Amino acid sequence: MTITFSEKVTGLTNAALTVANGSLSAVGSIDGGLTWTATFTPASDITETANVITLDNSAAIDLSGNAGSGTTDSNTYAVDTARPTASIVVADSALSVGESSLVTITFSEKVTGLTNAALTVANGSLSAVGSIDGGLTWTATFTPASDITETANVITLDNSAAIDLSGNAGSGTTDSNTYAVDTARPTASIVVADSALSVGESSLVTITFSEKVTGLTNAALSVANGSLSAVSTSDGGITWTATLTPDASITDTSNVITLDNSAAIDLSGNAGSGSTDSNTYAVDTARPTASIVVADSALSVGESSLVTITFSEKVTGLTNAALTVANGSLSAVGSIDGGLTWTATFTPASDITETANVITLDNSAAIDLSGNAGSGTTDSNTYAVDTARPTASIVVADSALSVGESSLVTITFSEKVTGLTNAALTVANGSLSAVGSIDGGLTWTATFTPASDITETANVITLDNSAAIDLSGNAGSGSTDSNTYAVDTARPTASIVVADSALSVGESSLVTITFSEAVTGLTNAALSVANGSLSAVGSIDGGLTWTATFTPASDITETANVITLDNSAAIDLSGNAGSGSTDSNTYAVDTARPTASIVVADSALSVGESSLVTITFSEAVTGLTNAALTVANGSLSAVGSIDGGLTWTATFTPASDITETANVITLDNSAAIDLSGNAGSGTTDSNTYAVDTARPTASIVVADSALSVGESSLVTITFSEKVTGLTNAALTVANGSLSAVGSIDGGLTWTATFTPASDITETANVITLDNSAAIDLSGNAGSGTTDSNTYAVDTARPTASIVVADSALSVGEKLTGDDHL
Repeated sequence: MTITFSEKVTGLTNAALTVANGSLSAVGSIDGGLTWTATFTPASDITETANVITLDNSAAIDLSGNAGSGTTDSNTYAVDTARPTASIVVADSALSVGESSLVTITFSEKVTGLTNAALTVANGSLSAVGSIDGGLTWTATFTPASDITETANVITLDNSAAIDLSGNAGSGTTDSNTYAVDTARPTASIVVADSALSVGESSLVTITFSEKVTGLTNAALSVANGSLSAVSTSDGGITWTATLTPDASITDTSNVITLDNSAAIDLSGNAGSGSTDSNTYAVDTARPTASIVVADSALSVGESSLVTITFSEKVTGLTNAALTVANGSLSAVGSIDGGLTWTATFTPASDITETANVITLDNSAAIDLSGNAGSGTTDSNTYAVDTARPTASIVVADSALSVGESSLVTITFSEKVTGLTNAALTVANGSLSAVGSIDGGLTWTATFTPASDITETANVITLDNSAAIDLSGNAGSGSTDSNTYAVDTARPTASIVVADSALSVGESSLVTITFSEAVTGLTNAALSVANGSLSAVGSIDGGLTWTATFTPASDITETANVITLDNSAAIDLSGNAGSGSTDSNTYAVDTARPTASIVVADSALSVGESSLVTITFSEAVTGLTNAALTVANGSLSAVGSIDGGLTWTATFTPASDITETANVITLDNSAAIDLSGNAGSGTTDSNTYAVDTARPTASIVVADSALSVGESSLVTITFSEKVTGLTNAALTVANGSLSAVGSIDGGLTWTATFTPASDITETANVITLDNSAAIDLSGNAGSGTTDSNTYAVDTARPTASIVVADSALSVGEKLTGDDHL
C-alpha cells in the first residue's frame, strides 16, 4: 500500500488508518515523509468485493505543523480468502430398475474446472457434470448399476478439485445424502403339486419368488387346459398359492402354467422379466364314450344277433348289470382287445312284436384307465323284434241264416299274412267261396252259403293257423274258431319332446308327450322335472298327445337335463298300464346372469400416469363396449378381451387439472351378455381411485420493495397446495442473495431472507422461481416460472482515492510497500 501526500508530513502511524478485512505492517517513509508505504495482508476466510483503507487526515502534520482534515479512502480492493464448500443432493434417494436421478452439487461460490474425476460414485455412474449458472450449481444424471441391492450409497466429492474464481481450492471431501439402489428383478419358480389330474381332482399350485412381490393376479398366469382360483399370499409376497382345476373333457399329457414375470413387482417397484413355466402336468378329464351296434336289426323267431360296444378309449369292469336290454336278453359281455371293444349275443324274447327297441348302456359303469367314469347313457341302433306268431279272429256276420240267405265271413289277423287258401278252413254245414284280401293280408273275406236241409245251432268255421305266414316268416300255431274274441297285450309307450333344448333367462318351452295309443288319468305327479317346473299337463285329442309348458328355474347353469315319465301312470282305454320310465330329449338350462368385478390397478394417479383397468366376469361375455362404462374424472381406451370374454381390460387416463380422492368406474351390467344370451343386472363399481393432476402454482412476495445499505427483506412463497423438496437452486435472485428457503406449515408457505448485494443501484429487480422444482404430495411438478413483485436495490456508497495496488487478493497473497499502481 502506498500513501502519497501533497507535501511531506511527519508523525504518521498505523493508528490513523482504518483497515477493512485485513492488517497493515507499520507504515514508514524513505523520502522524508512525502510517500508512506506498508504491506497489507488480507484476513482469512473472507469474501468481500468492496473494501477500502481509510486515513484520518488529521494525523498527517506537514513540516509547517498543519494537520490534514477529514478522511481519505483508498481505491476499492476485493478480498477472497474463503475456500469454496459444497453440498451434494441426489434427488431420488430410492432407485429401482429403469430409474435415474438428478444430482445437484451446490457450491458456496462459483467454481471452475470441476470434472467427474473429482467424484467417487457408489453402485452407479454419472453423466458429465456441468453448470449453466457460471459454476455455482453443477448437475449430472446418476444411473444405478444393474442387478444391485444396496441401501446405503453416497457420492463423494474431492473438494480440492473445486477452484473458485479467485483461485482458492476447497479442502477435504463432501458426501451426498444416502441413496438406495435396488435394480435386482424378482425371479420365480412354479410347482404344480399333482402332476397327473383326472375327473374331480385338483392340485395346489405354489409360486415362490426370489423376494417379496406385490400386486400379483391371475391375469399374469396362462393356464393350459384348466383354471386357477385367485392367487394369494400369506407370507407377505414371497410365496403365492392357488388351486388348479383341470378343464373337463381333456386328454393332454404335456401342460404347463406360464407366469408373465413382468406382473411381479418387488417392494422397490422392479418388475420381473420374461416368463416362467411350471413343471409339466398331465390332464385326463375325458370321460369314455361308447357306441352300441346290434348287427341284425330285424329279428324273428329263432334268430339272434351279435352286439358290439365300442368305447372311445379302453375301459375296465364292464358287466351286464350296466346294460338295459329291450325285448330280449344278452349273453355275458366280454373284451379280447384290452377293453376297447366288448361283445355279446342278443336273443330276442318270444311272442313280441316291437319295431323300435334299443339296448341302453349306463356309461357310469365304464371306467377308463385314468379312473374316469362315463356319464349319462348310450343307446344302440334301433332293432325290430318280431317273435309273435300271427293270430286270427273269424266273424260270421249273420248268425241266423234261412233259405236263400248267406253271410259275409271275415277273418282278421293280428298282422298281415300271405298264402291263405280255403284248404286251411274247415266249414261246418255249409260252403265258402274262395277267400281273398284287399288290404295286403290283414283281413280276408269270403261268402258262407249254408248247406241245405240242416238244422245245427252250434257251428264253427275252424282255421288251421299254421297256414297263416306273417311278413317276417313266422307261422301261426294251433287253430282258431269263428266265435269272436279280442286280443290287446300291447302296453302304451310314450316319447317326450322339449321343443326348446337351450333355455336362458325369460324363456320357456312347450313339452309334448305322445303316446302309442290314447291314455287317461295322466297328472304332473307322474313327471320328474330337472331344474324347472311344468304347468299342468292336458290333452285335447282324447289322450294320445299331452302338452304342458316348461319354465326353467332361476340362476341355474346345467347342460344335461331331462324330464322323466313314470310310464305306470299312463293307462290305455283297455286298462293296460305302461311300464318303466321314459326320458325326454336332453335340454340345457342357463338362467345365471353374468356378474363382474372391476379393478383399477393404480388407485392414486397423478400427472402423466395411467392405470390398467381389469373387468373380470363370472363367465365369458360378448359385445362389451365403453358405452356401458361411466368413468369418473378421466377416460378409458377401448375395452377388449384376449381370453374369449372372461376378462376385459382397458387403460384409464385421468383428466387434467383435477384433484378428487373418491372416484369409481361404474359398469352397466345389462351390457354384458353371456354366451347363452343372458344379460347382467344392476351395476358394478370399481375400487375407489384418487386423481390428482393439478400442478402446484405459486406467488412470491418481497416484503420490502425498496432496499438500501444494511437492509434485508422477508421473502414469502405461497403455493396453491403443499410442496416438498424446494431448495434455493430453484430460485434466481436479482442483485442479492437469499437465505435457505424453509417451510413450517408442511410445505404450503416457504420463507427466506433477501439480502441485497452491495454497491448496487437497480430499481427493477425480481426473484424468479422455476416452478418445476415444486413437487406436490402426489408427485406433480409445477410448470413454467413465477416472478416476485419488483423491488429496488440501492447499496452504492461514495468512494475516495486511495489505491491498493493488488485489488484482488486470494489465499496466501499480500500487498507490500513495493507494489504500485
